[in-house]
Amino acid sequence: MTRPGTFERVYAGLKERLRLGSFQPGDRLEPAVLSEELNASVTPVRDALHRLTGERLVEAPRHEGFRVPLLTETMLRHLYAWHRDLVTIAILNLQNTPPGDEAGGSADPLEEPFERQNGLFLALVRRGGNPEHIAALEGLMTRLQPVQRFEGELLDALEPETEEILVALRTGNRTALKRSLKSYHRRRARIVPLLIERLYAAEGRTSEAMKAGH
Repeated sequence: MTRPGTFERVYAGLKERLRLGSFQPGDRLEPAVLSEELNASVTPVRDALHRLTGERLVEAPRHEGFRVPLLTETMLRHLYAWHRDLVTIAILNLQNTPPGDEAGGSADPLEEPFERQNGLFLALVRRGGNPEHIAALEGLMTRLQPVQRFEGELLDALEPETEEILVALRTGNRTALKRSLKSYHRRRARIVPLLIERLYAAEGRTSEAMKAGH
């Protein structure tokens, strides 16, 4: 019998490891191995993996076990496009209410630029008022973060970019938001191949995903 709270702890732990890129694309996720690492029985681990599969953070190809999804250039472009669509919808639905502190307070010196930007995007979508958009963006950010951590190595002027988004969000200026977000997504579209290459190079192996995407 699973102890109360064990499933939630295991689920949160696995999701955090996926978000941080602790697993590499294509890695097999063995419930028996993970149960030892997470100090839990196999049942809550397997249940958590099934839930993460439903959230598209894990996949179970042909029901032959679990693995971290492979990522191709095409798939990454689709993820960034979905991100663009979500924030664009949020701008269209932006409510005329004071943004408050959720629009970005003092920057945490230990916070990565992409983390602060994600916080701003989440604040924007929350101001749109649609809980489905909020849930979709939260899931999407978890899927993107393993590659977002390399953006700072490949892009310059991240601080001015962040500040531009912040000012536009705080003032509720839709035109400025659209302009800054268009630039944000255009810059990342240019480095998609490099992000994929960097993701797989972190493990020192050839990208199967890059080959599979062509």
